[in-house]
Amino acid sequence: MDGGDWSVYISDDIASPAAVAVDLQYRQVERIPSYPMLVTVELKLQHPRENGLPQKDESEIIYALEDRLVSQSESIGDIRFVGHKLSDGQARYFFYASNASAMTGIIETARKQFPSYVIDQHVIQDTSWSVYRHVLAPSGDNLQQAEDNKVIQKLTSLGDDISLPRLIHHFAYFSTPTELQNFKAAILADGFHVDNETTSDQVDGKLPIRFSRRDAPSEITSVTVKLTHLAEEFSGDYDGWESPPANGIRTP
Repeated sequence: MDGGDWSVYISDDIASPAAVAVDLQYRQVERIPSYPMLVTVELKLQHPRENGLPQKDESEIIYALEDRLVSQSESIGDIRFVGHKLSDGQARYFFYASNASAMTGIIETARKQFPSYVIDQHVIQDTSWSVYRHVLAPSGDNLQQAEDNKVIQKLTSLGDDISLPRLIHHFAYFSTPTELQNFKAAILADGFHVDNETTSDQVDGKLPIRFSRRDAPSEITSVTVKLTHLAEEFSGDYDGWESPPANGIRTP
């Protein structure tokens, strides 16, 4: 999945969990009129886990099929791969196209390359890109998880062991000094250290605060989700985190 703004997240639906990979570059785009057709390619797993997610060995098949579908669709053009969803014993790959018939030959080739698997195709007109926005694009806590995973992917690409605790810096913004001070009191009680705050220098009309605590990136989403809700409680905005790799390499 080269290019784009890719991230992954696990849905918080306990009854039917889903692992989603999505290109976030389209999240702020209402629709792309030149790509009105949605082609969904479905791969039925042969022995999924009890929760419907794939076993490790079938994960290799899932990504091998995805690579074939994406590389062939890119060679044709006028097709955009926007993500996949793994759930309920199936892998679903989502493509928006100007002409859905362009995917037919690609899928037929895939069936020949993976003859032991059932591969289905579904085509609908989705001019508003509603499936992308409501099925793939994360919101709420899932959006925070997706943003966290983008940083984690960068750290991992640098050879970082994300299970190692290290000092992680966080950022938040508030409209008034009172809101900032109330948030500050809450995070100090939760073991954070305030690195920098200001009640005079504003950023886009808001007051910034920078604070830190030792945590492991592998467990960071439980921290950031809590901070997001805490900032909202005081009418503020949590604005993410940064960390140098634990192996000493600096993030670009």
